[in-house]
Amino acid sequence: PRPPDLAPPARPTPAASPAGGGPASEAPVASGAPAASPALPTDAPVEGPVPAVGVEAGITFDTERFGAVEVERRLLLTRGATGWQVRWSPAVLFPELGERGQLRLARVLSPRGRIVAQDGTVFADNRDDGTRVYPQRQLAGQLVGYASEVTAEDIEARPQAGYEIGDPVGRSGLEATADDVLRGSPGWRLEAVPEGGGPTPVLESAGVPGADLVITIRPALQRAAEGVLAPYADAATAVVDPASGDIWALASRPAFDPNSLATGLALDGTALSPADFNQLLNKAALGGYPAGSAFKPFTLAAALATGVATAQSGVTCPPTWPVDGVTYVNFEQHSLPGVVSLAEAMAFSCNTTYMPLAGDVFVVDPGALPEMVRAFGFGAASGARYLPEEAGIVPDEGWMQANRGSGYGFHDQLQLSIGQGPLLVTPLQLANAYAAIGNGGTLWTPRIAVETRDPDGQVVESFAPEPIRRVPLAPEQLAYIVETMRAVVTLPYGTATAAFAGFGVPVAGKSGTAETGTPNPNAWFPAIAPAEDPTISVATVLVQVPLATGGSDAAPLVRQVMAAFFGG
Repeated sequence: PRPPDLAPPARPTPAASPAGGGPASEAPVASGAPAASPALPTDAPVEGPVPAVGVEAGITFDTERFGAVEVERRLLLTRGATGWQVRWSPAVLFPELGERGQLRLARVLSPRGRIVAQDGTVFADNRDDGTRVYPQRQLAGQLVGYASEVTAEDIEARPQAGYEIGDPVGRSGLEATADDVLRGSPGWRLEAVPEGGGPTPVLESAGVPGADLVITIRPALQRAAEGVLAPYADAATAVVDPASGDIWALASRPAFDPNSLATGLALDGTALSPADFNQLLNKAALGGYPAGSAFKPFTLAAALATGVATAQSGVTCPPTWPVDGVTYVNFEQHSLPGVVSLAEAMAFSCNTTYMPLAGDVFVVDPGALPEMVRAFGFGAASGARYLPEEAGIVPDEGWMQANRGSGYGFHDQLQLSIGQGPLLVTPLQLANAYAAIGNGGTLWTPRIAVETRDPDGQVVESFAPEPIRRVPLAPEQLAYIVETMRAVVTLPYGTATAAFAGFGVPVAGKSGTAETGTPNPNAWFPAIAPAEDPTISVATVLVQVPLATGGSDAAPLVRQVMAAFFGG
């Protein structure tokens, strides 16, 4: 039959690419159109009635967001002055547009991954409306951190990150350092919006949900570590596994509820006061402090390694020690009579023993003590995956030249030997270094991330424990250092004997009472237990507490954390 005559068609209108896949002037080509007749030029008029025919055709077009798209359409072909052409409008591809509709590209956020402990405790999650919430509230709050909506300033600062207004972005803690893992990637939806009508999805590409981050924190131990610090305004505790470097607890005071900055609301909807920087700071990993006498085991390590001392060495512990016109003193000028062992001097925390010992090491090798200290992980970030951490300061020759304009000298060594001077360490560094003493010399990279999982629970990536190095000490030398730290909690005059009286597990540790430049010292106690084959290492610091000492104030808190670990 003869094709029907139609009125002259409107001038062909090019279709906009549905997702920016090509220039807007490029119209899709029907795969079923007659090939012999070229398309009529857009500026060629068509006069009078023209023949037309409908053709079933498969159309394929490429897009940036949705890839190759295939549709089946019935095309209307009209014969013009020079041949057949498609009677084109955007509704050919998307009939939902109607006569004057528009296409709209919508970005669809994917769910942010959760932060979850190995026992299933959820620290960061999403409500049904997509709001980021923190079910454990203050528990491990500084470690977990918080996320909130991205701002225009964020987008300007990181244009390559692909954020858009309304996206959540990690601001602190694991939420920030693992943001790329947690955020996933968005999906896209192309919507047809007919004139006067609502949107209809016509093309969709699924996003990739963020992965869950599984962490090593043990909630019960974390709760115990935070609980014992509750009376203090400024304090921190780190707990690690000596056999793997796994971080079991990182407690910091003052406490921080991530909900206070994520939404400003508690889980029950009541308003929360915004947290300040002091609350946000994870002092267990980011707080750098002078260690005081808690550093003496590393002075002993350098003395043993250089041959300056042995397990059989006899030493003295006078109330004062004058050298080069400077007089160094013990705490309250206490002393031990006669010749004593290095273990007895450690138990009594004799400055006047360990400073002369460090002086002898300096004469043999001026770099031996700083090098030993660095071998135990001080003065450098550990490389723990996703964990924000402070490197601290080891005031060796390089640091002194760069920051003081003079070399590392004899009196710098004396200050370092008792954890004073420019030295700064974190509780995590001390807990990890003490673990290396107790486990036979392996310094582990502290591990907070165990693995990432997709929403179905399948492991995407796992992270095995990673040793950093073996410390440069023989097994018998490490065993003797443990023996001296054991004396701190067993000898009658040990600085932590009272704190651990009656404790059923043998503990080895060292008290530290560090000068801070204020009337109030830092009180330290790092320790391992059981002493001969430790399964836990704990380090606690109480920052600038009036009249506090490591043995009387920090050691009892470490005992309580260990009691929670060993079941009371």
